[in-house]
Amino acid sequence: MEAWQSILLAIGGNTALIVVLAWLARSLVRNSLTRDLENYKSELALATQSATDRLRHDLQLVAQEHQVIFSKLQERRASVIGEAYGLLVEAYREGSRFTSPISFGEPDKNREYVSAINTMAAFYDYFDKNRIYLPEPICEKIESLTKDMRSQVLRMGGYIQFNDDVLGPAAMQKKWDAWESSWTYFQEQAPAARSLLERELRLLIGDEPSVNEVR
Repeated sequence: MEAWQSILLAIGGNTALIVVLAWLARSLVRNSLTRDLENYKSELALATQSATDRLRHDLQLVAQEHQVIFSKLQERRASVIGEAYGLLVEAYREGSRFTSPISFGEPDKNREYVSAINTMAAFYDYFDKNRIYLPEPICEKIESLTKDMRSQVLRMGGYIQFNDDVLGPAAMQKKWDAWESSWTYFQEQAPAARSLLERELRLLIGDEPSVNEVR
């Protein structure tokens, strides 16, 4: 064999060896990367599941806390509505009694007037301190009803301070007109407004609407 052929053979053998070694190195690196990638995927899946479980648990705790707060709010709201409505009924009764033209045993209208004004003041004082528990539209209806009842009582109350014998015919006519207007209000308009308010309060504390209301 010629010298140059021996040299080429030696070079070719070394090149093949280098190629084999390079392939082995690439295979080892690829296998190592594959194992590392699979391990990373597995660790990532476990971390994701752990984070998901922790988030779900935290959300459940928050939901439970909100439910407790909501339940307490509903209890407080129901208590406020019950107390306020009871005071409103008393105010209505006293206003209706004061403006009633039917007299039994010579009632003292001045005493009835004071009672009506005081019960209305007691109702509004309680309502104003607890209105935060009621929606604004309902607060507006309550204020409107209270204002109208008080206005009717004050209108009639302006005349009872004077005896009939000191009032002239014109003043007496105004007195009877005011009395009739106040009585009509407490018999017709106030009950209608109160009924509407009562229905909305029932819905607010969880009562189911009637079939007619749903339609």
